Parts: sequence; structure tokens; C-alpha cells
Amino acid sequence: MSIADRVKEKRMALGLTQSELANLVGITQQSLQKIEDGRTQNPRKLINLARSLQCDPEWLQFGKTVELKESFSIYDYKRHSETICYRPILNPQQAIAWQGRDSLPPSHSDWLEAPIHSLNDSFWFNVTGDSMTSASGMSVPEGYLILVDPGLMAKNGHLVLARLHEMQEPTFKMLVIDAGCTYLKPLNTNYRPIEVDDNFSIIGVVREAKALFHSEQVIATA
Repeated sequence: MSIADRVKEKRMALGLTQSELANLVGITQQSLQKIEDGRTQNPRKLINLARSLQCDPEWLQFGKTVELKESFSIYDYKRHSETICYRPILNPQQAIAWQGRDSLPPSHSDWLEAPIHSLNDSFWFNVTGDSMTSASGMSVPEGYLILVDPGLMAKNGHLVLARLHEMQEPTFKMLVIDAGCTYLKPLNTNYRPIEVDDNFSIIGVVREAKALFHSEQVIATA
């Protein structure tokens, strides 16, 4: 069963027309039609689509629930109720200027649980765009939150939040070092890797990626 089949099946089970579902997701009916007839394999608004269809985005895209895991251990941990703390959710400007929790204004309101072993300077960041959405293997769709740890040293193959110095916002990519050259590589093969030298800096290494569901609490307190 493809993503097209799953979308259509869930839509019909909920008794929604294409027009009604498109309105809930925030896309046009023509865009939804392309998803259901298989022309669009990686919807840009996957999280909104999953929420509107009352299902997990991983199941909607892959047909099963998957976790973001890599061969290196920083993406492989087990969560326990006694090892939970809270980290702030930062916007792009805050992520670029991040100097630790003390740099947050007192009015900062969005915090989300994180594993206790993440360093004190870790923060959550919202993924935008589809450059890290892949039809196979590891995929981090738009709308996911990534846990960024500035205290970890970035190595070849790590997912990182980086800043190209000529850009006003950070970019989320895979760090690839090959034959003496450094690249920021998207997981989406429709995008080309970006070759970098001294024109970029690593903000932090990504420890975890997750979809934020209604059952999870964003608290308004430190």
C-alpha cells in the first residue's frame, strides 16, 4: 500500500471529501488529488495531513511507525520517565544567536520535554521545508522538531543545524566530509548538496527528531 492509498483510505474512513480534507490541511484540492493519485510522494505538509487524518505521519508516509536512528549512538537512546527534562523551542533568530539558557528572554514561553542526558545548552528547533524528507531510509519531514546539542562535536554523517554566513536563517542538513571537501547534504535527493568551506558554522548536532502530537505538552514555564 502506497502513501496515496493510505491517504485515500483514511480520508474515506473519516467521511471527508477531497475538498474538506484539503481545507483542513491548508492545501488546494488539486494538491490533494496529486497525493491520492500518486504523483506527489513526499507531501510538504505531511504533519498537517497526518493530523487531519488522525494518524501518525510515519505510518502515513512509510506504512509503519519508524524512529530516527543512525549507526552512531547519539541517535539511539531509551527514554525513561525519570530521565526527562525540558528544553526551549527556538525560532531561527534565537537559534543563530543561542548562547545557552541564560540568553533567553524571561518571556520565552515554549518548552518541550527532552532526555536528561542532553546537555544544558540543547534546544528544540522546528523543521521547515522538505529538503530532509526522504522516500526511503532516514527522513525528517517538515513540522518535526529536532533536538539540537551545541555541546557535541560534529562528525562526518551527523545531522546538524548549521549556518551559512550569508544566510539569515539556519539550515538543517547532514554533514558529509569527502576527499577533503565538506558538504551540507539534504536527505531529499531532489536537492543538491551544498559545498562549504569557511563560510559556514555548526550550531549543533541533532540528537533526536520527533513529531509533536496533541498528547505531548509544550509548557510555558522554565
